[in-house]
Amino acid sequence: MITYIGFRLIEGAIARLPRRLAYAIGVIISTLAFPLLARQRRALESNLRQVLPEMAPPQLRKLAWQNWLNYTKAWIDFFKIPRTDRRRLGSLLTPIGLENLDAAMARGLGVIVVAPHMGSWELAAASWAASFGEIGIMVEQIEPRRLFDHVSALRSRMNIRVIPLSRTGARDIMRMLKEHRMVVLAMDRDILNTGQRFKFFGRPTSFPTGPVEIALKTGAPILPAFCIRDRNDGYVAVGEPPLFLTRSEDHAADVRGAMEQILATFERYIKRYPDQWHVLEPIWPEKPVVPVVTIPSPPAQAAVGD
Repeated sequence: MITYIGFRLIEGAIARLPRRLAYAIGVIISTLAFPLLARQRRALESNLRQVLPEMAPPQLRKLAWQNWLNYTKAWIDFFKIPRTDRRRLGSLLTPIGLENLDAAMARGLGVIVVAPHMGSWELAAASWAASFGEIGIMVEQIEPRRLFDHVSALRSRMNIRVIPLSRTGARDIMRMLKEHRMVVLAMDRDILNTGQRFKFFGRPTSFPTGPVEIALKTGAPILPAFCIRDRNDGYVAVGEPPLFLTRSEDHAADVRGAMEQILATFERYIKRYPDQWHVLEPIWPEKPVVPVVTIPSPPAQAAVGD
Protein backbone atom coordinates (compact mmCIF):
# COMPACT_ATOMS: atom_id res chain seq x y z
CA MET A 1 0.00 0.00 0.00
CA ILE A 2 2.84 2.42 0.86
CA THR A 3 4.49 1.75 -2.52
CA TYR A 4 1.22 2.40 -4.34
CA ILE A 5 0.47 5.62 -2.46
CA GLY A 6 4.03 6.88 -2.96
CA PHE A 7 3.83 6.12 -6.68
CA ARG A 8 0.53 7.98 -7.05
CA LEU A 9 1.82 11.00 -5.14
CA ILE A 10 4.95 11.24 -7.29
CA GLU A 11 2.93 10.67 -10.43
CA GLY A 12 0.44 13.38 -9.54
CA ALA A 13 3.13 15.92 -8.68
CA ILE A 14 5.25 15.31 -11.78
CA ALA A 15 2.28 15.27 -14.13
CA ARG A 16 1.39 18.82 -13.11
CA LEU A 17 4.90 20.26 -13.43
CA PRO A 18 6.41 21.64 -16.63
CA ARG A 19 8.70 19.02 -18.14
CA ARG A 20 11.89 21.04 -17.63
CA LEU A 21 11.08 21.76 -14.00
CA ALA A 22 10.22 18.11 -13.39
CA TYR A 23 13.55 17.13 -14.93
CA ALA A 24 15.46 19.58 -12.73
CA ILE A 25 13.82 18.33 -9.54
CA GLY A 26 14.22 14.71 -10.63
CA VAL A 27 17.92 15.14 -11.33
CA ILE A 28 18.53 16.60 -7.87
CA ILE A 29 16.62 13.83 -6.09
CA SER A 30 18.12 11.02 -8.18
CA THR A 31 21.64 12.38 -7.66
CA LEU A 32 21.10 12.23 -3.90
CA ALA A 33 19.52 8.76 -4.10
CA PHE A 34 22.03 7.08 -6.42
CA PRO A 35 24.79 6.54 -3.78
CA LEU A 36 22.21 4.88 -1.51
CA LEU A 37 21.18 2.27 -4.10
CA ALA A 38 24.30 0.16 -3.76
CA ARG A 39 23.01 -3.06 -5.31
CA GLN A 40 21.50 -1.39 -8.37
CA ARG A 41 24.54 0.86 -8.79
CA ARG A 42 26.92 -2.10 -8.70
CA ALA A 43 24.82 -4.01 -11.24
CA LEU A 44 24.70 -1.03 -13.58
CA GLU A 45 28.45 -0.43 -13.33
CA SER A 46 29.14 -4.13 -13.86
CA ASN A 47 27.01 -4.22 -17.01
CA LEU A 48 28.66 -1.09 -18.39
CA ARG A 49 32.12 -2.47 -17.60
CA GLN A 50 31.41 -5.45 -19.84
CA VAL A 51 30.38 -3.07 -22.64
CA LEU A 52 33.38 -0.76 -22.17
CA PRO A 53 36.16 -2.83 -20.56
CA GLU A 54 38.80 -0.26 -21.52
CA MET A 55 37.13 2.56 -19.56
CA ALA A 56 38.89 3.71 -16.39
CA PRO A 57 36.92 3.26 -13.13
CA PRO A 58 36.32 6.99 -12.49
CA GLN A 59 34.91 7.46 -15.99
CA LEU A 60 32.81 4.31 -15.61
CA ARG A 61 31.28 5.59 -12.38
CA LYS A 62 30.50 8.91 -14.08
CA LEU A 63 28.90 7.06 -17.00
CA ALA A 64 26.74 5.05 -14.60
CA TRP A 65 25.62 8.26 -12.92
CA GLN A 66 24.74 9.80 -16.31
CA ASN A 67 22.85 6.62 -17.16
CA TRP A 68 20.91 6.91 -13.90
CA LEU A 69 19.96 10.53 -14.66
CA ASN A 70 18.67 9.55 -18.10
CA TYR A 71 16.74 6.72 -16.45
CA THR A 72 15.16 9.24 -14.09
CA LYS A 73 14.11 11.40 -17.03
CA ALA A 74 12.54 8.36 -18.70
CA TRP A 75 10.43 7.80 -15.58
CA ILE A 76 9.39 11.47 -15.57
CA ASP A 77 8.29 11.17 -19.18
CA PHE A 78 6.38 8.00 -18.30
CA PHE A 79 4.37 9.96 -15.72
CA LYS A 80 3.70 12.82 -18.13
CA ILE A 81 2.86 10.97 -21.37
CA PRO A 82 -0.75 9.95 -20.54
CA ARG A 83 -1.60 13.62 -19.93
CA THR A 84 0.22 14.97 -22.98
CA ASP A 85 -1.74 15.64 -26.18
CA ARG A 86 -0.75 13.72 -29.29
CA ARG A 87 0.63 16.74 -31.14
CA ARG A 88 3.01 17.45 -28.28
CA LEU A 89 4.02 13.78 -28.19
CA GLY A 90 4.77 13.90 -31.89
CA SER A 91 7.06 16.89 -31.43
CA LEU A 92 9.14 14.93 -28.89
CA LEU A 93 9.77 11.95 -31.18
CA THR A 94 11.69 11.85 -34.46
CA PRO A 95 11.21 8.57 -36.38
CA ILE A 96 13.98 7.09 -38.49
CA GLY A 97 13.51 3.99 -40.63
CA LEU A 98 9.76 4.22 -41.11
CA GLU A 99 10.24 2.46 -44.43
CA ASN A 100 11.46 -0.57 -42.47
CA LEU A 101 8.36 -0.58 -40.30
CA ASP A 102 6.16 -0.16 -43.36
CA ALA A 103 7.89 -3.11 -45.06
CA ALA A 104 7.29 -5.26 -42.00
CA MET A 105 3.64 -4.22 -41.65
CA ALA A 106 3.05 -4.85 -45.36
CA ARG A 107 3.39 -8.59 -44.81
CA GLY A 108 0.03 -8.57 -43.05
CA LEU A 109 1.22 -10.92 -40.31
CA GLY A 110 1.73 -8.42 -37.51
CA VAL A 111 5.16 -7.22 -36.39
CA ILE A 112 7.34 -8.30 -33.46
CA VAL A 113 9.37 -5.29 -32.33
CA VAL A 114 12.39 -6.30 -30.26
CA ALA A 115 14.46 -3.85 -28.27
CA PRO A 116 16.84 -3.40 -25.37
CA HIS A 117 15.91 -1.24 -22.38
CA MET A 118 16.83 2.12 -23.89
CA GLY A 119 15.14 5.50 -23.89
CA SER A 120 11.42 6.01 -23.29
CA TRP A 121 9.50 3.19 -24.92
CA GLU A 122 6.24 4.55 -23.55
CA LEU A 123 6.65 7.57 -25.82
CA ALA A 124 7.52 5.49 -28.88
CA ALA A 125 4.69 3.05 -28.18
CA ALA A 126 2.15 5.85 -27.72
CA SER A 127 3.24 7.40 -31.01
CA TRP A 128 3.01 4.06 -32.85
CA ALA A 129 -0.41 3.35 -31.35
CA ALA A 130 -1.65 6.73 -32.58
CA SER A 131 -0.51 5.83 -36.10
CA PHE A 132 -1.16 2.08 -36.33
CA GLY A 133 -3.89 1.41 -33.77
CA GLU A 134 -3.65 -0.69 -30.64
CA ILE A 135 -0.26 -2.27 -29.98
CA GLY A 136 0.83 -4.80 -27.37
CA ILE A 137 3.61 -4.49 -24.82
CA MET A 138 4.76 -7.29 -22.57
CA VAL A 139 5.65 -6.10 -19.06
CA GLU A 140 6.75 -7.45 -15.72
CA GLN A 141 4.02 -7.98 -13.16
CA ILE A 142 5.14 -5.52 -10.51
CA GLU A 143 3.93 -5.58 -6.93
CA PRO A 144 1.63 -4.60 -5.37
CA ARG A 145 -1.06 -5.78 -7.79
CA ARG A 146 -2.96 -2.53 -7.36
CA LEU A 147 0.06 -0.64 -8.72
CA PHE A 148 0.35 -3.00 -11.69
CA ASP A 149 -3.34 -2.50 -12.50
CA HIS A 150 -2.96 1.28 -12.26
CA VAL A 151 0.06 1.36 -14.59
CA SER A 152 -1.77 -0.94 -17.01
CA ALA A 153 -4.73 1.45 -17.00
CA LEU A 154 -2.41 4.36 -17.83
CA ARG A 155 -1.03 2.41 -20.77
CA SER A 156 -4.49 1.46 -22.00
CA ARG A 157 -5.31 5.18 -22.23
CA MET A 158 -2.50 5.37 -24.80
CA ASN A 159 -4.07 2.51 -26.81
CA ILE A 160 -1.48 0.06 -25.48
CA ARG A 161 -2.59 -3.45 -24.55
CA VAL A 162 -0.59 -4.82 -21.63
CA ILE A 163 0.50 -8.45 -21.86
CA PRO A 164 1.71 -9.61 -18.42
CA LEU A 165 5.03 -11.43 -18.48
CA SER A 166 4.33 -15.11 -17.92
CA ARG A 167 5.06 -18.50 -19.38
CA THR A 168 1.74 -18.35 -21.23
CA GLY A 169 2.29 -14.86 -22.64
CA ALA A 170 3.19 -16.27 -26.06
CA ARG A 171 -0.46 -17.13 -26.67
CA ASP A 172 -1.50 -13.51 -26.08
CA ILE A 173 1.24 -12.30 -28.41
CA MET A 174 0.16 -14.66 -31.18
CA ARG A 175 -3.46 -13.53 -30.82
CA MET A 176 -2.37 -9.93 -31.39
CA LEU A 177 -0.26 -10.93 -34.39
CA LYS A 178 -3.31 -12.67 -35.89
CA GLU A 179 -5.05 -9.30 -35.56
CA HIS A 180 -2.15 -7.81 -37.61
CA ARG A 181 -0.98 -5.81 -34.60
CA MET A 182 2.44 -4.70 -33.48
CA VAL A 183 3.86 -6.26 -30.31
CA VAL A 184 6.84 -4.71 -28.51
CA LEU A 185 9.18 -6.97 -26.53
CA ALA A 186 12.34 -6.01 -24.67
CA MET A 187 14.66 -8.99 -24.81
CA ASP A 188 17.95 -8.02 -23.20
CA ARG A 189 17.05 -9.72 -19.90
CA ASP A 190 16.05 -13.33 -19.32
CA ILE A 191 13.63 -12.47 -16.54
CA LEU A 192 11.93 -15.87 -16.41
CA ASN A 193 15.20 -17.84 -16.58
CA THR A 194 13.88 -19.84 -19.53
CA GLY A 195 16.23 -18.64 -22.25
CA GLN A 196 19.36 -19.91 -23.99
CA ARG A 197 22.95 -18.79 -23.69
CA PHE A 198 24.56 -16.57 -26.33
CA LYS A 199 27.66 -14.41 -26.41
CA PHE A 200 26.94 -10.76 -25.70
CA PHE A 201 29.82 -8.32 -25.67
CA GLY A 202 32.14 -11.32 -25.74
CA ARG A 203 30.72 -13.11 -22.70
CA PRO A 204 27.99 -15.79 -22.61
CA THR A 205 24.74 -15.07 -20.84
CA SER A 206 21.09 -16.07 -21.14
CA PHE A 207 18.51 -14.42 -23.38
CA PRO A 208 14.85 -15.22 -24.06
CA THR A 209 14.34 -16.79 -27.47
CA GLY A 210 10.55 -16.52 -27.40
CA PRO A 211 10.29 -13.66 -29.93
CA VAL A 212 12.30 -15.66 -32.47
CA GLU A 213 10.32 -18.85 -31.76
CA ILE A 214 7.06 -16.97 -32.33
CA ALA A 215 8.36 -15.37 -35.53
CA LEU A 216 9.36 -18.76 -36.90
CA LYS A 217 5.97 -20.20 -36.01
CA THR A 218 3.78 -17.37 -37.31
CA GLY A 219 5.88 -15.82 -40.09
CA ALA A 220 5.65 -12.40 -38.42
CA PRO A 221 8.66 -10.19 -39.19
CA ILE A 222 11.01 -9.12 -36.39
CA LEU A 223 11.86 -5.41 -36.31
CA PRO A 224 14.83 -4.42 -34.11
CA ALA A 225 14.09 -0.92 -32.82
CA PHE A 226 15.74 1.60 -30.53
CA CYS A 227 14.53 4.71 -28.73
CA ILE A 228 17.39 7.18 -28.15
CA ARG A 229 17.34 10.43 -26.15
CA ASP A 230 18.86 13.34 -28.07
CA ARG A 231 20.76 16.34 -26.75
CA ASN A 232 17.57 18.40 -26.49
CA ASP A 233 15.78 15.74 -24.41
CA GLY A 234 13.68 14.69 -27.36
CA TYR A 235 13.77 11.12 -28.66
CA VAL A 236 14.77 9.43 -31.88
CA ALA A 237 13.00 6.14 -32.64
CA VAL A 238 15.07 4.03 -35.03
CA GLY A 239 13.68 1.04 -36.90
CA GLU A 240 16.31 -1.28 -38.32
CA PRO A 241 15.66 -3.46 -41.40
CA PRO A 242 13.23 -6.24 -40.45
CA LEU A 243 14.17 -9.90 -40.21
CA PHE A 244 11.95 -12.13 -42.34
CA LEU A 245 12.68 -15.56 -40.91
CA THR A 246 12.14 -18.81 -42.73
CA ARG A 247 12.09 -22.26 -41.19
CA SER A 248 14.54 -24.97 -42.16
CA GLU A 249 14.94 -28.55 -40.98
CA ASP A 250 17.39 -27.34 -38.32
CA HIS A 251 15.21 -25.40 -35.88
CA ALA A 252 18.01 -24.83 -33.38
CA ALA A 253 20.19 -23.28 -36.08
CA ASP A 254 17.29 -21.07 -37.19
CA VAL A 255 16.86 -19.75 -33.66
CA ARG A 256 20.57 -19.26 -33.06
CA GLY A 257 21.12 -17.45 -36.35
CA ALA A 258 18.28 -14.99 -35.73
CA MET A 259 19.30 -14.41 -32.11
CA GLU A 260 22.88 -13.66 -33.12
CA GLN A 261 21.67 -11.09 -35.66
CA ILE A 262 19.45 -9.39 -33.11
CA LEU A 263 22.08 -9.34 -30.37
CA ALA A 264 24.70 -7.97 -32.77
CA THR A 265 22.35 -5.06 -33.51
CA PHE A 266 21.78 -4.54 -29.78
CA GLU A 267 25.53 -4.45 -29.19
CA ARG A 268 25.99 -1.77 -31.83
CA TYR A 269 23.47 0.60 -30.27
CA ILE A 270 24.42 -0.08 -26.65
CA LYS A 271 28.09 0.51 -27.46
CA ARG A 272 27.19 3.81 -29.09
CA TYR A 273 24.76 4.94 -26.35
CA PRO A 274 25.91 3.26 -23.11
CA ASP A 275 24.45 6.09 -21.02
CA GLN A 276 20.99 5.05 -22.24
CA TRP A 277 21.05 1.31 -21.63
CA HIS A 278 19.03 1.16 -18.41
CA VAL A 279 19.45 -2.29 -16.87
CA LEU A 280 19.84 -2.30 -13.10
CA GLU A 281 20.03 -6.07 -12.74
CA PRO A 282 23.20 -8.03 -13.66
CA ILE A 283 23.17 -9.22 -17.26
CA TRP A 284 26.17 -11.45 -16.61
CA PRO A 285 25.58 -12.74 -13.04
CA GLU A 286 28.45 -14.54 -11.38
CA LYS A 287 26.08 -17.31 -10.35
CA PRO A 288 22.48 -18.19 -11.28
CA VAL A 289 19.96 -15.99 -9.54
CA VAL A 290 16.20 -15.87 -9.27
CA PRO A 291 15.16 -12.56 -10.86
CA VAL A 292 13.44 -10.07 -8.59
CA VAL A 293 11.49 -7.01 -9.56
CA THR A 294 13.01 -4.11 -7.67
CA ILE A 295 13.06 -0.99 -9.81
CA PRO A 296 10.90 -1.69 -12.86
CA SER A 297 11.65 0.14 -16.08
CA PRO A 298 9.08 2.32 -17.80
CA PRO A 299 9.77 0.87 -21.24
CA ALA A 300 8.42 -2.53 -22.21
CA GLN A 301 10.56 -4.72 -20.11
CA ALA A 302 10.23 -8.38 -20.78
CA ALA A 303 10.12 -11.09 -23.37
CA VAL A 304 8.94 -14.61 -23.75
CA GLY A 305 11.40 -17.29 -22.80
CA ASP A 306 9.59 -20.32 -24.13
